[in-house]
Amino acid sequence: MTLHVKLFGMLKSLVGDQTDVTVALTDGNQVRDLIVLFQAQYPKIGELLLNKKVIVSINHEIAHPETTISSTDEIAFLPPFAGGSGQLRST
Repeated sequence: MTLHVKLFGMLKSLVGDQTDVTVALTDGNQVRDLIVLFQAQYPKIGELLLNKKVIVSINHEIAHPETTISSTDEIAFLPPFAGGSGQLRST
């Protein structure tokens, strides 16, 4: 099956400013298989995934290594992000 993985933030720059990449997996593969594939094809992203510096999202939910991937899933890699100061401003 062919999957489109959406990339955000600094991850886009690691693949030539692309917003997504296409990869091939077989039915029944798990997130851990996707990580191994990225380690081989996109080593910098693969390392971030392996070190849990990037979150894998499937269908807008955080995925775990044993999560099974299907051809209809929406997959995204989410890099670390920072929030605000925690203080609300009044207008």
